Amino acid sequence: MQHIDYSQYSLNDLFILVKGSDKDAFDCLYRFTFKGLYELAYRKLQDEDVAKEIVQDLFVDLWDKREQKHIHEVEKYLYQVVRFKVIDVYRRRRVSFAELDGMVDTLVDYTNQADTPFYTKQLKQYVNNWIETLPKKRKKIFQLRYHEDKSTGEISKILDISPKTVQNQLLTTANALRGLLQKYLLLILLFFFGS
Repeated sequence: MQHIDYSQYSLNDLFILVKGSDKDAFDCLYRFTFKGLYELAYRKLQDEDVAKEIVQDLFVDLWDKREQKHIHEVEKYLYQVVRFKVIDVYRRRRVSFAELDGMVDTLVDYTNQADTPFYTKQLKQYVNNWIETLPKKRKKIFQLRYHEDKSTGEISKILDISPKTVQNQLLTTANALRGLLQKYLLLILLFFFGS
């Protein structure tokens, strides 16, 4: 068996080999990128174990789903995934939006492009997690209006509350959601255009 010198391959070329189940190319991709990905996660989290876990999970997922993934800019993709995993860690730790706002500037270390399906999935998860945090009545009103397409009058009758209460709750929820989406959009824009 001939030994291949992977050091001359670009990360994108290595990923093409990885898609073909080349374990040596995968190991090389890991070695070439682990340090930078780990350092990014560690700088954001200040936790060695979690930073290592993020990068290792990223590579396990990359290997397991290598045939389904269509990645054109491997380095940008890897750094983007680490950023989202860092945000997920903060979300699990129930970091407040004030703290998340403080992180925005530090999250931008590497300009990259997004894979649209990845962002769409993250946005849906982000919004669904937010909906779960709403007070019970506000959550029910939101679901009736936007998931079941009920009118203000119908919601009022279903929940036995005044139409004005429904309108106020919807307005409060819409304003909060708008703020949430603005923060998410700001993160995305910073990822795209940050320096």
